[in-house]
Amino acid sequence: MLELPEIVTLARQATQELAGATVVSCDQGNSPHKWAWYSAGPAEYERIAVGKTVGEAKSVGNRMALRLEPGYWLSIGDMGGKVLLHADGSTLPKKRHLLLGFGDGRYLTVAIQGWGGMWLMTDDELSRHVGAIPISPISDEFTYERFRELVADDAQQGKRSVKAFMASRPRISGVGNGYVQDICFQAGLHPRHDLSELTQRECRRWYRAIRQTLSEAIERGGRDTESNLYGRPGGYVAILDQRRKGKPCPECGSPIEKIAYLGGSCYFCPRCQT
Repeated sequence: MLELPEIVTLARQATQELAGATVVSCDQGNSPHKWAWYSAGPAEYERIAVGKTVGEAKSVGNRMALRLEPGYWLSIGDMGGKVLLHADGSTLPKKRHLLLGFGDGRYLTVAIQGWGGMWLMTDDELSRHVGAIPISPISDEFTYERFRELVADDAQQGKRSVKAFMASRPRISGVGNGYVQDICFQAGLHPRHDLSELTQRECRRWYRAIRQTLSEAIERGGRDTESNLYGRPGGYVAILDQRRKGKPCPECGSPIEKIAYLGGSCYFCPRCQT
């Protein structure tokens, strides 16, 4: 699944490559998929997108919003899959769920794996979406004081865990199961750790782990298990994921364990994470 570091990487690359390009064709792909979501039918997408000029792209939680001037955004995300730029039509994927053609002969494709969305949104619609999502953990507004307030609020609502706060019922945007493992490991917290039992020291360590893990992943262009706009993998290698199960913890040497928790697999060190 594409998470915040991958989305930031895609948005930067899309701005660099596509700003100023003219959309000359738009279709909803050649592989109908019940878990590929659109905001309207194929004819409406073509009517709105064709003739628009591409502006900036930006990250909005776990979506990339690509500006289509005037008046619209193409919001791509909440997804597993690939968003790729093609120099011409010779490398288009056999199965795709969105195809944008540009006046210079290049194409942008979205190929969904599992589920994902490609929504055409007006300025007002995107603004409302931005207002409804949780705070971005890479924003200036995400201070330790704000983080502590969110944690305290969740703790007062009943038994809530570290993983639930970040991914399952998130209070921060753009983080999913892919980065939860490393954040928890760096913070020394078990994914099931009860928020009401957090010490001030643990909370500060957790905040630093969120900031540092995501910053490093963004700097490296996302995880090595996901692709960027050019089809190349990112440079961030996860500390803990399915490849580490049963192998020694990099800190203490204990075998890494796996549990199923809150709709996904969690990998952790039973000694380092409490």
